[in-house]
Amino acid sequence: MNVITIKISGIDYNLKGEESEEYLNEVASYVDKKLKSLMDNNKKLSVSSASVLTAMNVVDDVFKSQSKLLSLTENISKLEQRELELTDQLEVLKKQLIHMENYNDELKSKITYLESETNEKTDQEEVIKLQDQNKVFEESGKAYLKENRELKVDNKELKFQLQSAKYKLIDMQHRLLENQIDLVKIKKEKNPLIVDKAK
Repeated sequence: MNVITIKISGIDYNLKGEESEEYLNEVASYVDKKLKSLMDNNKKLSVSSASVLTAMNVVDDVFKSQSKLLSLTENISKLEQRELELTDQLEVLKKQLIHMENYNDELKSKITYLESETNEKTDQEEVIKLQDQNKVFEESGKAYLKENRELKVDNKELKFQLQSAKYKLIDMQHRLLENQIDLVKIKKEKNPLIVDKAK
């Protein structure tokens, strides 16, 4: 456990913490700046009153950070769910595309067979009919391929948004932790059992 002496509003305090000295000094500096800012804006404030207002500001920051954290977590869950849905749709489209390609191959085989068997009118009509069906299925296959490509693009964009949201979530967690440490520091200032004035 690290023990360091910090100065807030001109008063030295002994501070104990598991974090590094650099981090503890950074927290103390943050609290000191907030406290000085309040006192500079209102010269009539006592250190005690300014400390309470500083604590209120830090708690307000913590609550807002928690709200943003919750919102980001919900957004990430929605993005992950959407990604799963798109993945499922892609799998369904792949299966449909394979089925369409197989059916198309069957139609091509029938056309080839009929063309080689005879040139009679009835067979020619069947060939034309099968060719028309083949065109329809080829168009359907193209539509499926296009939808498949679009879903892949959507999926890629969602993955990017999901990664971006995760980075924002990590940043919000860091800010939340900083605000919570500020709050603990302010509480320690007011509680002589936790923080003693340096002798």
